[in-house]
Amino acid sequence: MRLFYCFLFFICLPKCQNYQLTCFGFHTTDIKQKIYHSKRIDFEIQNRGLMDIIWPAHNKYITYFDSSTFFLKSWEKNINQGTYKNSLNAKIDSSQYMLYNNNQIFKINNPLHTIFTLLAMVQSLSSKSIDTKWFNYEHQGRIGKARFLWADSTMVWNGKDSILCDHYRMDINIKDSTHTIKTTKDYFMDNIYHSTYVKELWVMRDKKKHIIKASAKSPWVTFIARLND
Repeated sequence: MRLFYCFLFFICLPKCQNYQLTCFGFHTTDIKQKIYHSKRIDFEIQNRGLMDIIWPAHNKYITYFDSSTFFLKSWEKNINQGTYKNSLNAKIDSSQYMLYNNNQIFKINNPLHTIFTLLAMVQSLSSKSIDTKWFNYEHQGRIGKARFLWADSTMVWNGKDSILCDHYRMDINIKDSTHTIKTTKDYFMDNIYHSTYVKELWVMRDKKKHIIKASAKSPWVTFIARLND
């Protein structure tokens, strides 16, 4: 019986990584990621330093997905940005309807991914399994496609050593904005899907498959997140 409970403990124990986000070389934000063996991924984003004084933010995102396909089951977020506080959640029911808690409902034609299920996927599957493939994508009511394009294998410094990583570009192509959710403000979700940002990931090639580095570049600004474990 003790062995059984120990097994349950390790099954439920999440894989946790901490990241520092920088902009123009300044540390602006701490990001914590947890991936559970039960197929749940959590993100916690909190501004730090001068950014926290100018624009305090502490946002949390929780996503549940299918254990074999990484298809979305449900997700939720809690937003705390300055004096603004709000929450949003959604789930896919057995009839393939997307149900948001603001009473917005719409039919989906295919199983979907989100930014969070795709991040879980790229940290679980090989580059051969995902490279160039388009995945059905949903982003707060917006429907489209997303893919990873493998660029190369390169060494990336993690603060202690150089790590061999798979380097990807991530493309998001929104095709239908009919059901866009417009009731919440969220600087991360409001910007990550835009085509003006070139999104790149460097994922460790060994069994751990952590994201070592990620960047989002626009013509005006570059955000870089680095593993800080």
